[in-house]
Amino acid sequence: MYGLEIQKKMNAIELAEKLGNVAEAARISGCSRETIYRNKHILKEKGPLALKRTFRSDIIHKNRTAKNIEDIVITFSIKNPRLGQAQLSAHIKSHYDIELSPSGVRQIWLREKMNTTALRIQKAKSSLTVL
Repeated sequence: MYGLEIQKKMNAIELAEKLGNVAEAARISGCSRETIYRNKHILKEKGPLALKRTFRSDIIHKNRTAKNIEDIVITFSIKNPRLGQAQLSAHIKSHYDIELSPSGVRQIWLREKMNTTALRIQKAKSSLTVL
């Protein structure tokens, strides 16, 4: 009725009430006592649909590299996939007058899943087929 995830949580709560022992119910259901208590509180306060796990969207921290700089790094990396992070950092400094450390370049590559030369070449080939 609610989905497997919610139903498992409700079953653990019902088992705890049936047994009268949260520790035993936690051991049988494979979760912690704290989880059962927390889910029981959520169920009581907000209802069964609140037991569904929610995921946060990608959090952008205030000290993260600006989006326009990330776009420049990604575009430059696709055009020059064989450059390393230090070389790319130097090229961006000379071409765009943007100061970005090699580790900053690497962080952008990691987020975009292009942290190896092979991945950057693959992304460059796939961007050419899209155009």
